[in-house]
Amino acid sequence: MGLRRAQGPDGGLTASTYSYLGGFDASSNVLAGQLRGVPVAGTLAHSFVTSFSGSEVPPDPMLAPAAGQGSQVDLAASVEMWLERVCGHLGLGVQEPHRGERAAFVAYALAFPRAFQGLLDTYSVRRSGLPNFLAVALALQELGYQAVGVRLDSGDLLQQAREIRGVFRTAAAQ
Repeated sequence: MGLRRAQGPDGGLTASTYSYLGGFDASSNVLAGQLRGVPVAGTLAHSFVTSFSGSEVPPDPMLAPAAGQGSQVDLAASVEMWLERVCGHLGLGVQEPHRGERAAFVAYALAFPRAFQGLLDTYSVRRSGLPNFLAVALALQELGYQAVGVRLDSGDLLQQAREIRGVFRTAAAQ
C-alpha cells in the first residue's frame, strides 16, 4: 500500500505484482489490477477527500437496497437527513462538518456501498470526519449495507479510537 515510496518508474507495479504473487491478498495499485489481474483494495486518500468542495452533485445519487429488493434511495439526500440527527447527538451545528468531506464520503459510498469506510482526520475528527462518517454509515444501514470501519492517520490514535468507539456505542444505543 506504500506506492508513493516505490523506487523507479515501474517500482510500484513490480512491487505490487510480486507482493501478490508472494501471498498478499490485494494491492492499492490500480495499474497492477488492470495489467496483471491483481485484486485492488484500499482506503480513501486524503487527496480524494480534499478534491471535493461540497458543491458537487453526484451524477446518480440513487442507491438500491443491499438485498436488491425495494426502491432506490437518493443517498445524498438521506445523508443530509441523518446529518441533522448525528449533529444533534454530538452537540454540533449542521454547518460544522465539512461539506466537501461529506460529498467525498457520499461519492465513495455510492461506488463502494459494501466497502464504505471513512478517513476521519482530513479536517477535524470530532467536528467533521466523525459526523460525516456517521451520517453516511447510517444512510447506508437503512439500505442494508454495513460500513466496514474508519481510518485515522494523525494525532493520538489510541485516545481518538477510544472516543470514536464511545460515540459509536452511544449512537447505536439511540
